[in-house]
Amino acid sequence: MNFATGSEGIWQRCSDYSANGHGGNKELSDLLKTEGSDYSHHFQYSILEIADTHASDQDILTRESYWKQVLRTREFGYNAN
Repeated sequence: MNFATGSEGIWQRCSDYSANGHGGNKELSDLLKTEGSDYSHHFQYSILEIADTHASDQDILTRESYWKQVLRTREFGYNAN
């Protein structure tokens, strides 16, 4: 799962993260199992880029991968994919 796409767009993805603190992200889920569910109150999410509404899912995933690389969230964050 990723924040970039979802059947109901960004609102659905934000709702998923809000509901359980991890939105299906395995790394965040594991962290919450270790630290407790209240730890999710420390999380912050930001919109880094707004995609063209005509962009393909592949284009969106490519941009998401770009931001993961720039911010090094695979090495120092919670993006295992």
